[in-house]
Amino acid sequence: MKEVGKNLKRIRLLKNLSLKEAGLLLNMSAPAVSKYEKGEINLDSQKIIEFANAYNVKVLDLLKSYNVLEMKFSAFRKKQRLKGENLELLKEIIQNKVSDYLEVVELNQIKTTNGKIKKYTCNNEIDAELAAEEFRKNYKLSINQPISDLINILENIGILIIEIDNTNGKFSDFDGLSEIVKDVPLIVLLNDIDGERQRFTIAHELGHLVLNIKDNNLNEEKMCNKFASNLLMPKEAVINEFGMSRNNLSFYELRAFKNEYKVSMAAIIYRLKELNIISEYLYKKINISFSSKGYKKHEPYPIEPEKSYQFKRLVHKLEVDNIISLNKACELLGMTINEYNDEDNNYRY
Repeated sequence: MKEVGKNLKRIRLLKNLSLKEAGLLLNMSAPAVSKYEKGEINLDSQKIIEFANAYNVKVLDLLKSYNVLEMKFSAFRKKQRLKGENLELLKEIIQNKVSDYLEVVELNQIKTTNGKIKKYTCNNEIDAELAAEEFRKNYKLSINQPISDLINILENIGILIIEIDNTNGKFSDFDGLSEIVKDVPLIVLLNDIDGERQRFTIAHELGHLVLNIKDNNLNEEKMCNKFASNLLMPKEAVINEFGMSRNNLSFYELRAFKNEYKVSMAAIIYRLKELNIISEYLYKKINISFSSKGYKKHEPYPIEPEKSYQFKRLVHKLEVDNIISLNKACELLGMTINEYNDEDNNYRY
């Protein structure tokens, strides 16, 4: 019943309920709810049904058992505001998602990278930029063109992309995570962010996976930002688009480059400044203009986020090949049987 208690707490937090609010729904005290969550009071079948009804979930949601892998969370990026129960909940959700994904990969007998993705020595900012160029060359990506589908490229080289639902905005202060679990490299991010932020987050987390930083005095986050910037906006491509030196820029140039390379205008002007294409003065002038127009919070012409279809496709494959049951497939995807069948158009070939 200890597992059920953990599920009770996880669902309560996802429902954005305090112990007191949950107690009011269940006609019991907050301490009693806490004791049920900790497994200090035994749960009978009737009490489980009461919790399920109060939280508006299925009884099965409370009875699920997770084979959760232990993770290090060493490259876990978040803002200071994300802490306490929300942080605890997020880490639990991530571990459950990672465990499910690795189970699906194993059942599909997919050959993994065994954690041996190519590493690039990084002793300074120049090395971080060079690493991005080498990454492109190693995977036959032109340094003169944008990367159109970053998720697809990384999945094809064995890196798992895992997206987390930002329930009730609880996890908005989570930036990203990269880790190698059971010899499988993975990147975790939220699924409700705009496309330009999503792609930069993925590129940044890729930096954590591929940069070999031995100098503890180096700021790893800064090195990963350098890597991400040059990966998404290669120096040669930026110079080809904007020229070696500019005293003025048109808004349309920034808009066009944003749409082509799928990066934010804020990231573009920063890249232009660090390549000395524009001056510090012009960079500040543009930033002031962006602030006055509200672009710092919401840039115009948003980019559609990229989508990963791999996990769902692999689950469907396992189910149609009778390796897992329909119920198991629905559990992995968090769907009802009707929703699952609708995705298959109620037809099998």
